Amino acid sequence: MKRLGKKQDFAFLAFVALFSVYQQGRGKLFSPFWDYKVYAYALDQFKRGANPYIPHGFPFIYPPIFLNLFSRVPFHWLYLAFVVASLIYLAYSIRHADFIVAGALGFLTGGAGVGGILTGNFAIFGHLLIIALFYAASASHDSRGATAKYCALAFFIALFASIKIYFLTYAVVFFFIPKGMRYFIAVPLCVALATIAQLALEPRLWTDFETLLRWQMLAQNDSGLVLFGILEQHVRALSTLDDVLLYELVVVALFMYAVNPLRGRRLMVAENASVPGRLFYVLAFCLALNPRMKEYDIAPFFACCYVSLFQSSKEDNRMDRVFFYAVPLAFIAAWIVVKFGHVYYALDVSWFIGVYFVFFVVSLRQRALRVSARAGARHMDGDAAATG
Repeated sequence: MKRLGKKQDFAFLAFVALFSVYQQGRGKLFSPFWDYKVYAYALDQFKRGANPYIPHGFPFIYPPIFLNLFSRVPFHWLYLAFVVASLIYLAYSIRHADFIVAGALGFLTGGAGVGGILTGNFAIFGHLLIIALFYAASASHDSRGATAKYCALAFFIALFASIKIYFLTYAVVFFFIPKGMRYFIAVPLCVALATIAQLALEPRLWTDFETLLRWQMLAQNDSGLVLFGILEQHVRALSTLDDVLLYELVVVALFMYAVNPLRGRRLMVAENASVPGRLFYVLAFCLALNPRMKEYDIAPFFACCYVSLFQSSKEDNRMDRVFFYAVPLAFIAAWIVVKFGHVYYALDVSWFIGVYFVFFVVSLRQRALRVSARAGARHMDGDAAATG
């Protein structure tokens, strides 16, 4: 039985897509791209010599490098080109892939993908571009082509991380690819230099940026949809550092349980046919390392988890099909409870549980494959020694 790709799978995907659009509400649908409007307004204020970090509507919480890079170009055309190029390259890189339905289903789960695109936040398009580049590089049979894509990845990760620091976590993937340590070191170095330059050249703007970011997270309860955000809102006894450490401990523990890169030879994400789905699992881990995950981060995270599970599934595994259907339906049920039962924390709880549950399920699959591959390698070595 094919895991996903039947008529009912496409029908279910269409249903989830339509429901994701409906649940956004008229307010979001008829006044979209408010994050883009925040960028444009802040850049206009900066060019006029005003302080862009004075709260006005949705606050501008990006570092001064964003203002200095994009205030000297026609931003609306540049942003449109970036969005279109990201989507076109994503479509081009996965045009022959068999996981499109699984990835799309994960992307739409909980309405995260539609909500993220409606905001016009650059992060969701940045995630899609980086994921597409990693997949294209891993599928490349030309070493020069792969190297060019990894260089482009290093550039975009450093650029995006200079604006949103959590993009730096994508550098972890370089730890698992051949000759990737140079990028693994170069990307954080470039981001550190960019941060030092901002502190030195724009100290006042940097201070205003940090102050506004702290206000947005703590005073406005905008700390994300996962464990860190829940703790920030409801467990005031813990410091922000304690919250972050606790969150990262949970995520890293699941990853170490599944992959355990510190034991023996590192498993390469791109060339390890015995452990399918590893590349997208590592990408999901990189996304999950962000303690302030928002809708525009969770959508590509779910997509990577779904693709990883799809690639590692067996044709006759009916439980995977149940999983692919059950998680989106659980989020739909939570939204209905909020809409008609007015139990407003139900959706927050569903995000909190859903992210860890999905990541835990995919981690279990990756661990099972890793253990099986290692046992198979030992068995082959034993047979070779016996015959030798």
